[in-house]
Amino acid sequence: MRKILIIFITINLILGVKLYAQTEVEKINSTVMKYINGTANGNPDKVREAFHKDFNLFIVQGDTLRVIEGKGYIERVEKGKKYNRIGQIISIDYENDAASVKVEVYFPDTKRIATDYLLLLKIKEQWKILHKIINLKNYQKVEDLISNEKNGIEEIKETLSNYIEGTANGEPKKLKNAFHKDFNLYYIKNGNLSVLSGKQYISNFKEGKKNNRIGNILSLDYENNAGLAKIQVIMPDSNRIAIDYLLLLKIKDKWKIIHKSFTSKSY
Repeated sequence: MRKILIIFITINLILGVKLYAQTEVEKINSTVMKYINGTANGNPDKVREAFHKDFNLFIVQGDTLRVIEGKGYIERVEKGKKYNRIGQIISIDYENDAASVKVEVYFPDTKRIATDYLLLLKIKEQWKILHKIINLKNYQKVEDLISNEKNGIEEIKETLSNYIEGTANGEPKKLKNAFHKDFNLYYIKNGNLSVLSGKQYISNFKEGKKNNRIGNILSLDYENNAGLAKIQVIMPDSNRIAIDYLLLLKIKDKWKIIHKSFTSKSY
């Protein structure tokens, strides 16, 4: 009887974890769909619900980083006006209170596709899109995509290695090479959004001072000059694992981390 009870409890615990994970994914999906449907159907209020009030959009145009203020972006969505754009969620990934999402938006009138990479955080129990980067492209031949894929992945890995090695080995120069000069770090503290400036973050790493942290690339996705990476950093001294979600853009032939959100967990 005791054995049956233990098995029953174990099954319930497993199902509970799965149901929790499913619920969080559904919540993230709901937030992103407010953005997708709101922009397609001319509902700025829905779009406003999806994004954090201070969000921005980032895109590379002519080798130059362009920052689009989020408030202005939403204001350009005319209420009640239908837009010929078809959006779909390609992937969702989350850990604790941090998440990343890939969205594709097809524009039939121009036969173009926009790829959005989104950073989200769970702020006071609500998932909000903090920032998004955009890549806009025409349809390409499959063979062109395959030929460019290898080079792009290796270039992004070099940038990520500069971040991982720079923090572990006390090499602030590598960090400056990896990050855009205006980058920030975002995380949740006591349910609220906290922001750390990139300059302050880099100043924490002193030249030549080793840090007991082991970084690994868990996933990497990119389209042309926009990318998204997930990094795991094991910190044995504190029995913690940090998970980073990084937005990257290729500016003047160099991949730069534009922003980073992170969460952590015990192991």
